[in-house]
Amino acid sequence: MPSTTTRSRRIDVRVTDEQDAIIREAAMLAGQTITAFLLSAAQERARELLDERRHLVMSDRAFARLAAALEAPAEEVPALTELLRLPRIASG
Repeated sequence: MPSTTTRSRRIDVRVTDEQDAIIREAAMLAGQTITAFLLSAAQERARELLDERRHLVMSDRAFARLAAALEAPAEEVPALTELLRLPRIASG
């Protein structure tokens, strides 16, 4: 996915000889420069991790249980009620 934005930031990494050899070989097989290969691999993994954190995936059964819990009448929690009655702490 080419970018039309000028690259102005730099990320330096140190690698072992073995890591260097594997990365170079893979980049060559992919027909990419080492920079393009590393960036695409890092971006893909970063997006996967971010998607895992941003999107909740569950079974239909689990969703039905969650929806039922959210729709159920609220139960009073005495400790929370007491906490909310305490004087507010001023923030400065």
